[in-house]
Amino acid sequence: MADNTCNCSHRQCTFSGEERLCEILDRAGVPHDSKWRTLVFYMRGLGEFSTLNDDQKARIQQLLVDVLHRRDFSEQSYHDILRADRDIRVEPYECRMREALQEAERLAREFRAMLHQRRGDMDKLEQESVRAVESGLDPAEVVRLLRATFSEVREQMDNDAIRVGELTVTDPLTGLGNRRAFDMALAAGEAAWKGGTGLALVLFDVDRFKRINDQHGHRIGDQVLRTVAEVLRRKVDDCNRNLDDGGEGGRECASVVARYGGEEFALVLTGEGAQQAAEIAESVRAGLEGVSFAIRDGQGQVVEHGVRVTLSAGVAHAGPNMAEPLADNLFDLADKALYEAKREGRNRVRVAIGAN
Repeated sequence: MADNTCNCSHRQCTFSGEERLCEILDRAGVPHDSKWRTLVFYMRGLGEFSTLNDDQKARIQQLLVDVLHRRDFSEQSYHDILRADRDIRVEPYECRMREALQEAERLAREFRAMLHQRRGDMDKLEQESVRAVESGLDPAEVVRLLRATFSEVREQMDNDAIRVGELTVTDPLTGLGNRRAFDMALAAGEAAWKGGTGLALVLFDVDRFKRINDQHGHRIGDQVLRTVAEVLRRKVDDCNRNLDDGGEGGRECASVVARYGGEEFALVLTGEGAQQAAEIAESVRAGLEGVSFAIRDGQGQVVEHGVRVTLSAGVAHAGPNMAEPLADNLFDLADKALYEAKREGRNRVRVAIGAN
């Protein structure tokens, strides 16, 4: 194993065979204080951190570039960098937390509206019941009217239950499945895989999405996400139609098309759809590449034409010898393939090696 220690002095400077590295730091004015040297080496090695996306890595490394440019190696500067590094790392999780809270608020509003409506229905039921009893009609007719009124309210409540179920598994921005729907579909796919059905997972990520938000605003960012969702939905529908044309009915390419979180999307593919995972992913990538956006101002006037957005994708297949827990391992493989697509330049599809 390589010795990753750094022996820095005015006379000798070595680091894992890169003898000039510490000398470069000396010329840059980086103190010999071990905390600053350790911080530099950490930021220098960010390329190997699979838990960070490219944007996070670039922003963290820019922190180092800025401090080297300023030559500010004070205690305050050191702690400022650590704080900024922490903020960049937790930002995606904070974003997902905000999305979860927004979804919870949306569901609460929907539930309150339903309860308010049903409260009105119950008041109406009470009034109708009193009128029926006081009408002096034949008892059999009164019973018929009451049953009809109760049946109407029960049907509305059944519809509410269906609506609530839909709300809890639907992403409000794109209309695709949400993270909950994704988890359920992957669990169902795992159960089917144990019965001999093919299973594959495709993870998509919108390239440089933060730059889109920063340059054009969140309204355009939301438009991009809705467009990505529509391309995904259309391509999966095409795949389903192609399978149906093949003869057997009732076959589907995807168990779920979901917005996994933020600018990330996922396809859980089963059966013959799993066999076509890479082709479907490439079709989605190419389909979005051909879409051109127009940026409009608050008055609806076009201020920029030809804005294009790309996707990177990682594909993983559940092989017969894949270790448990299968869902976690399949996701990790797809995520690593997605990272490779990003690392190799974005706007491409990569398939996990060793998925079997």
